[in-house]
Amino acid sequence: MSNKTKIFSELSKIVVEAMGTLSSFKKEIETIVRLKVEKMINKMNLVRRDEFEVLKKIVQKLASENKDTKNKRKKTVSTLRKKRKKKNSKK
Repeated sequence: MSNKTKIFSELSKIVVEAMGTLSSFKKEIETIVRLKVEKMINKMNLVRRDEFEVLKKIVQKLASENKDTKNKRKKTVSTLRKKRKKKNSKK
C-alpha cells in the first residue's frame, strides 16, 4: 500500500512539474508570436488608430469646406450671369 502511495505521489509531482513547464512554454510561445506580429506590423508602416481618427476628421472638414466653396461659386456664377443678362437686355 505504501508503495502505491509513493508511486502516486511521485507521479503527481511529475504531472505538476509538467504542467508548470507547459505553462511556461505557452507563455514563451505567446511572447514570441506577439513580438513577431508587432515586428510585421511595424514593417507594414501602418498608422495608429488615433492618427487615423485625426486625419479622418481633417478630411471630413476639408470635404465640407470644399462643398461650401462649390456652393458659393455656383451662387456667384449664377448672380454674375443674371447681372450680365440684365445688362445685355438694357442695350
